[in-house]
Amino acid sequence: MRLAGILLVVACLVGRAAEPFSFVVFGDNQCAITSPTSGVPERQALPLIVRDLRPTFVLHTGDIMDHGWEPTAYAKFREFYQPMLEVSPFFPTLGNHDAAKIGWSNYLAFLKEQLTEVNPRVAPGFARECQVFFADDPTVYPSKPGDTEGAANRRDIPSGFTKKTYYAFRYRNVYVISLEQGTRWWTNTPRPWLERHLKQAHEDQTIEHVVVIMHHPIYSSIMNENPPDPAKPGSGECTGPVRAYYEPLFREYGVQLVFSGHAHLYDRFAVPNGDDTIHYIVTGGGGGPLYRGGYRTDTPGAAFTQARLNGYHVVQVEVDGPDLHISCLQIEGDATNPRSSLFEEFRIGPSAKAAGE
Repeated sequence: MRLAGILLVVACLVGRAAEPFSFVVFGDNQCAITSPTSGVPERQALPLIVRDLRPTFVLHTGDIMDHGWEPTAYAKFREFYQPMLEVSPFFPTLGNHDAAKIGWSNYLAFLKEQLTEVNPRVAPGFARECQVFFADDPTVYPSKPGDTEGAANRRDIPSGFTKKTYYAFRYRNVYVISLEQGTRWWTNTPRPWLERHLKQAHEDQTIEHVVVIMHHPIYSSIMNENPPDPAKPGSGECTGPVRAYYEPLFREYGVQLVFSGHAHLYDRFAVPNGDDTIHYIVTGGGGGPLYRGGYRTDTPGAAFTQARLNGYHVVQVEVDGPDLHISCLQIEGDATNPRSSLFEEFRIGPSAKAAGE
């Protein structure tokens, strides 16, 4: 089916899903323009380790830069992460550090270039097998708080405005949806657009895995469930409002994996969904200041917690038809001595069910 308003469609050759491939996910490296490490040597170990994993593509859960509004922010990111970016297609997601102040325009320019020019140049073979849906939503929405243009559609966006940085792509048997969602105040992906893509993936018999990437978690072992002051519903960050808006769609359309960042740790939850499970993974250990506090036991996520790591890390997903093998790799060392070790691994799919996992 042809979608109105698609600016970018790269021909996708289906039918080769049986050939295994992999992708890597990480977030919150929060690079500064002045230094590739800014005192965190693991920031420069990470792209070398990702490069050596040889992923088919890389997903990012947001906060690429510390100050996304800096004019040279993304040029510096390309410089610092060249070993990874020159060999793997890279798919970013908006984070609050990327969007702050005038960072929206910098991020949007980076996103367009990455999707339309860089990824096809880096991996022409991948581009021939990948279909990208970007700028495919013709609906007019408010583009900033208080904007009257598109006001009739404001109800479809929790925050009331959007810059339209959300997009989706499919590669073989995997459908990935990237949300524009920096924090709960910047939850800017319209529900109709999200549902359209979830429905499209759900009805496509060649799609076996639906993956969502977003910045703000909707389950967390360290964040509040509700605003800390009930008398001030706009105060403090929390997971409940975001989950209430998006999770019903994830449940209805069979999403398997939801990756987020924002919280600087590895945090994994397995949430039952009928006979299936939605696996929520917070991967915010790319280089930002690590979370060092304790864990909450009074949130809905507490009942579904599987694993936590206060450490720098990346997540590797190996796709073998209907089966997924997921590994969390802890990152150590620096650019001269990059090291990784396995923190945990688990499997999803028929093989895991047959083995009782």
